[in-house]
Amino acid sequence: MIKKLSDIANISPGYPFRTSIEPDDNSDVYVVQLRDAQPTGQINQSHIIKTTLPGKKNPIWLESGDILFSARGSKNFAALVEDLPKKTVCSPHFFIVKVKKLAMDKVSAEFICWQLNQLYAQRYFIKTAEGGINLGIRRKVLESVPIKLIPINKQREIVALHRASLSEQKILQQLIENRQQELKAIALDLLNK
Repeated sequence: MIKKLSDIANISPGYPFRTSIEPDDNSDVYVVQLRDAQPTGQINQSHIIKTTLPGKKNPIWLESGDILFSARGSKNFAALVEDLPKKTVCSPHFFIVKVKKLAMDKVSAEFICWQLNQLYAQRYFIKTAEGGINLGIRRKVLESVPIKLIPINKQREIVALHRASLSEQKILQQLIENRQQELKAIALDLLNK
């Protein structure tokens, strides 16, 4: 069964920072910026900063299971929110996708995130992006992206495969880096004799 994303999730804009986001170590509010999200669907939590929220808008606090969708720039991808500090917002470069309570037993947020990063959805975003130099995806476009719903147990299987793939990539990258360090040490030792 195919549904529009808006049928199964609510979509909101990120917090409206009007200027650059300034770090404030004395604040208890964290912010996820574009540089903190990865096209693999993960958020690099070690780089998020504390900041003071400008203005009076009530923030939408991020919760585990939310999806951040990068709506601006040449790369439009989704990243899953997991285990962030309690008071965390995202920059306006993102849309926040929250699975509707009525759909939670039918669809996994991580499965939606995975689908948004797949070729089918990526082609949809490329065709519907607007703007000149700075391309962007409008909210209506994101709301209309088709999402294929399959049985929840199959969704969990796909998500598990995806997680295993990410883990394998991380291990392989570490092996590559270790080998490069080994070769540098050999070269240094050999050439310094």
